[in-house]
Amino acid sequence: MLLAGAPGCAGEPARAPGWVVVGLDAPPNSLDPRTGSDASAVAILDLVHRGLVRTGPAGEPVPDLAVGWDTPDPVTYRFRIGDARFQDGRPVTAADVAATYASIEQPAFQAARRDGLELIAEVVAETSHVVRFSLREPSATFLGAARLAILPAACAAEADCRIGAGPFRLGRVELDTVEIHATSTADPAPDVPGIRFTISPDSVARALGLARGTIDLVQNAVEPDLLPWLESAGLEVVSTPGSTFHYLGINVRRPELSDPRVRRAIAHAIDREAIVRWVLGGHARLANGLLPPEHWSHAPVPEIGYDPAAARRLLAEAGTAVRVSLKTSTVELRRRIGEAIGAMLGDVGIVADVRPLEWASLYGDVRRGAFDLFALAWFGIRDPDHYHAMLHSEMAPPRGSNRGGFADAEVDALTVAARGPIPRAERRALYDRVAGIVQRDVPYVPLWWVDNVVVKNRRLAGFVPSPGGDLRSLAHASWTAQGRGGRS
Repeated sequence: MLLAGAPGCAGEPARAPGWVVVGLDAPPNSLDPRTGSDASAVAILDLVHRGLVRTGPAGEPVPDLAVGWDTPDPVTYRFRIGDARFQDGRPVTAADVAATYASIEQPAFQAARRDGLELIAEVVAETSHVVRFSLREPSATFLGAARLAILPAACAAEADCRIGAGPFRLGRVELDTVEIHATSTADPAPDVPGIRFTISPDSVARALGLARGTIDLVQNAVEPDLLPWLESAGLEVVSTPGSTFHYLGINVRRPELSDPRVRRAIAHAIDREAIVRWVLGGHARLANGLLPPEHWSHAPVPEIGYDPAAARRLLAEAGTAVRVSLKTSTVELRRRIGEAIGAMLGDVGIVADVRPLEWASLYGDVRRGAFDLFALAWFGIRDPDHYHAMLHSEMAPPRGSNRGGFADAEVDALTVAARGPIPRAERRALYDRVAGIVQRDVPYVPLWWVDNVVVKNRRLAGFVPSPGGDLRSLAHASWTAQGRGGRS
């Protein structure tokens, strides 16, 4: 497991011919797909592993290792596995699928992947290419759990399995470097022979690496202020709408934050449009909820707009002085956003102590509930069932992600009902109601869906940003003839 990052400027190894170098701003928390959960881990592991299904452009499940599936009854799914091989050359079989899901029962893996997997009662390999899932109860959300990376049966029994069926295999792993090598077992095999992820918490160091050609691609990890300079230096800057949801978490268990009027005042106090324009350089869309407009379950609820007069009125109605701490990241851009939000809260009479923390401390405090407010983001949200993990009263960590302690009987009932075997249109109607309650009671403040901003070597072709911010299309990248191996 990688625990810390450090600037990777000095002593950088020589670039191997044809390799792509990607800059990351933080190390992965794990390189086992059952516990790798942060943005860096997912960026790497998505290129190393495959699941039975993956996520389509509108958040829908589409075949991956599975070529199809059927549901003979409401609690049974049968997946047909196509011809695929692990990176050690062995074919992917139904027995590997069963062993992978059985491994989740180990205590080390339950916290990272528990939500959704608890629906599974049994996984049986019927033939070498057909695997049957029996559920404890009918569910409309089960296919989300079928995205779990499939591991070889023997490796799945280990506490740290790094063999997958993806287009790249893990190679050298150091404190500030992770390398993955193209594998001939992929069909088609990648055109580039390998990818080196170089890790530095310093945005300026990443920008300098891009400018001098020692880094070929950085996504969502360059300060907006540096983008014009990088473009003038010959780099290509691409910005596309993203689905990563930034929000302000609220601990509703704290007496001063238990009143919805106070929470709504906090939302009205934040000039999100100004932050997007002046801090994010315009590279975000204001959010009215969890899922963006292009997702099938996007809810058309109104935004809670910037209205400092309304914020002051609500605070006066609540009749309580509000002093809060706001915990955020030490990453420069996140710190600046936190300071801007703190100043805006101060303008309406809320005393806010902004506390930038290193990632491990920040995430630890959030999971323990040791916060008043925190600023974080959700990436890779695929299904609106995320509302259940985020808001159901029984989903406090480690079971789920209801970190603020929100409890509402109607939300509990709606998020449970939406998991049942009902048509998508009915699920969407239930989630629209959930979104309306969120807009009313403000258990968290939606901020924005950040754009995916890619800065890359112009000679690197074939990389297409995805809404979720993954790097999967690097498996289809190639160098143009003039620039194979880097900029000149």
